Amino acid sequence: MINPFNWIETHIPPWVFITLVVHLVVLGSVAYMILLERKVASWVQDRIGPNRTGLGFGIIPFLKDKKMGGLGQPLADGMKFILKEDYQPKGVDYYLFTLAPVIMVIVIIVSIATIPWGGVRQTTAAVDITNTLGVENQPQEAYLAAKPGEAMNAKAIDIAKKSLPNGDEVIAEPVINTNVDEAGVAHVTADVTYRYSFQVSSLNIGVLFILAVLSLSVYGVVIGGWASNNKYSFLGGLRATANMISYEIPLGLSVLCIVLIYGSLSLDDIVNKQAHYWLGFIPAWNIFTQPLAFLMFLICIHAEANRAPFDMAEAEQELVGGYHTEYSSMRFALFFLAEYAGMVTTSAVCVALFFGGWHIPWIDKLPFAWAHALGGNVDPNHPEITTSLIATIVRSFVFFGKVIAIIFVFMWVRWSLPRFRFDQLMMLAWRALIPISLAMLMMTAIVVYFCGGAAGPDEYLKGPVVLVLFLANVGLLAVTMLVSTILPAAPETNRKLRIAGSRYNTTALPAGVVTTANGNGHG
Repeated sequence: MINPFNWIETHIPPWVFITLVVHLVVLGSVAYMILLERKVASWVQDRIGPNRTGLGFGIIPFLKDKKMGGLGQPLADGMKFILKEDYQPKGVDYYLFTLAPVIMVIVIIVSIATIPWGGVRQTTAAVDITNTLGVENQPQEAYLAAKPGEAMNAKAIDIAKKSLPNGDEVIAEPVINTNVDEAGVAHVTADVTYRYSFQVSSLNIGVLFILAVLSLSVYGVVIGGWASNNKYSFLGGLRATANMISYEIPLGLSVLCIVLIYGSLSLDDIVNKQAHYWLGFIPAWNIFTQPLAFLMFLICIHAEANRAPFDMAEAEQELVGGYHTEYSSMRFALFFLAEYAGMVTTSAVCVALFFGGWHIPWIDKLPFAWAHALGGNVDPNHPEITTSLIATIVRSFVFFGKVIAIIFVFMWVRWSLPRFRFDQLMMLAWRALIPISLAMLMMTAIVVYFCGGAAGPDEYLKGPVVLVLFLANVGLLAVTMLVSTILPAAPETNRKLRIAGSRYNTTALPAGVVTTANGNGHG
């Protein structure tokens, strides 16, 4: 009798299940991130926030009076978007008007593919290769095919390697066995030990892929602003373009600082090489070696996501709503969905680059079997490899928990800092972030050249290199603060102008005019 779990494991690639779960979790959690944003806003403003709509919506009998802390609010918002009129003003380009939000959602869905959620899982599957060998219902020939040393045995091993879905990495020669069923018919099986990454797709240029794909999201903003036939929407699209051009540069340079250290563009490698300790207890995360790069990256992903204080493309006080002014119903909901899903993706990249990804610090030092599975229980030099499926799932939850922490910072910043003027937005990028990121990249290149990095497959950053990188960051920060006091100030583009007849005019009063206590002049 066929074991259904064994059949699934050997016939359906693991990335199929990972894809379904990851996208359902990410896109499903977006709704509750909106609820979290409202709760954070209420916390900052010292109020309660949404707390009335439960999961019963007031109509399901056993949940009718359950408010449940407002957990039904995102679902009610979704129903509102679906039921609203899909309004479209005159003069819009219908196809581009519809395509713009679709582009943004597709970009986000594609960019999630290379996030390494849970390390590498090693498992063994028993593959029945009797039919493939052409010896079905021939007990004697099936036995000879599985007999060590026979010519057919090499063919059986080759078939067993190719029988795995998606070409997973086979790490040992399959073990060939012969089993005789109740009818006396021999079956040839192969025990195949293989590994697969717990992610949708493992690319050796994962960092470059994500940055390239995310940069395409600006096309959705620009096309939406252009197709709306609205001057405010068009201005929002132009601002988004200038924003993207400016902040993509320091974003890429801050990522290059990490790539230089590890000699790899693979997010898998970067995360795996952070899964150890310095001095036996300090997590080897890049936040300690490149704190300035982390700060730069965090600022830039705020700008890339059009989040406050960088939300110039949709400034309500100036542009009504910016590029999505003319959108309603589910078209507007897709823009909203893409914004929060983009926060998830950029936060996930931030966690992978600077916070060790799925790495759970100190868990592998506990004297429990499950702790060793979470910390990697196959090869001490490669803690990313584990034989436990549960361990990879727990690691994914840990990764996602770190992502939620970064998203909380997004929300905290939004409700704490005022929006920049557009000229301030450009000055911050071109006069501050780009020069600092260039200096940071040069500093990292010099340290790696003289002290070495972690370019080898089994190499990690050593203590002396870490100390030099940290001190170099501190020195660069000190130099930046010193230079900022010497450089001439930025030109003032928001000058106060004298207006004739204004009551705020500070020119001298004519002779003979007496100023009264209330400021009125009488001759």
